[in-house]
Amino acid sequence: MGWVSNDNEHEGWAAPVAPDGRLSAASTIEGMLVEGITGRYLPDKMMPDREAVPDREIIGWRGACTCGWRGELWERVSSPADADFSRRREYLAPTEYAHASSEVEDAIHDEWKTHLAPLEAVAGVKAAAREYEQAGRRLDKTVAAAKAAGASWADIGRAVGISRQSAHERWADRS
Repeated sequence: MGWVSNDNEHEGWAAPVAPDGRLSAASTIEGMLVEGITGRYLPDKMMPDREAVPDREIIGWRGACTCGWRGELWERVSSPADADFSRRREYLAPTEYAHASSEVEDAIHDEWKTHLAPLEAVAGVKAAAREYEQAGRRLDKTVAAAKAAGASWADIGRAVGISRQSAHERWADRS
């Protein structure tokens, strides 16, 4: 299960990690599917460009995003005594499907949201800039209409909060 950003530009997930570092985004009954064929694992029948890494061989999980971002590794440990959430170590029995626990998945989701925070802030700037540009065009058209209707540069300047001279300099060539 993954997460999608507000702008639908990013999708993130808790990716199981194969021993060679490849990340999985899907699974089958045979294991976690990873891109590429090394010959070490069975190729998937439905996606022949992927191999199925057995669940018992998954070494941990990390956050992944379609933009290429990768989070830090959450290590899979072989004993419950070795588990330590604060050190990014999580126990999962070798017989279990190699999906991250809900606690690890929640932590990875938080990391992914932190990764997105600057991108979403910039998206807000982009939206405000677009609105600013549209308002500027609307203002230019409204000033031209006011001038065509006989308004003086002093009247237009007062309406905008600038001097007659500034209004004339800004819009004289546009009206």
